[in-house]
Amino acid sequence: MLTEELSLRERKAAKLKMLILSLAKEMLLKKNFNDIHVIDICKEANISKVTFFRYFPQKEDLLLYFMRVWSFEISVSLLKQDLNGIKAVKYIYDRYGDLCERYDSMILHLIKYHAASSKVLKPISIKKAEKYLLFPNFEDIKQMEVLAFDKLLEKYLLEAIFQTEITKSSNVNDMVGMLLTNTYGSILVAKMKQLPVKALLKKNINAILETF
Repeated sequence: MLTEELSLRERKAAKLKMLILSLAKEMLLKKNFNDIHVIDICKEANISKVTFFRYFPQKEDLLLYFMRVWSFEISVSLLKQDLNGIKAVKYIYDRYGDLCERYDSMILHLIKYHAASSKVLKPISIKKAEKYLLFPNFEDIKQMEVLAFDKLLEKYLLEAIFQTEITKSSNVNDMVGMLLTNTYGSILVAKMKQLPVKALLKKNINAILETF
């Protein structure tokens, strides 16, 4: 069993990271990300700020971890449902639209965090113990690849090319770039014009996919 391969330290660290993320997600349902303070999370988790920053050097790094976990959960869901190619890409965006509506301040702050950073931000990794905690009853969880959002899109666009759903001569990097540009643009426009973000995102992404 996977649990037998993990040390007590690995299991405790994984549980703590999952707890911090869970508490942050609960708070995000009630508050804007700017109004959530590290000390509040620490109080709920019964840990010190030193412990918090050991795992998340900045509060905003919680957002990177949030998206990493979300992308991993989507990967497992796609595998279980045996979705691939364009159907997988559309599923990813359907779930992403749900995420944008449920955690709108988180997504907007994440965009701001990337925009303000002077370097490319690297996501907080998901370790073996965290995989098991997320999916304790999934036998193949150890082998599951952890992909960032853009790499997730790349994987299924490549499948779509292989399955001749889209033109083989298409450049995958260009396609991912177009999708991501449209993704973040749609989110900002929806905010500016007070439009339903999921509906706008779906409309714009489908329009892009049709050009492939």
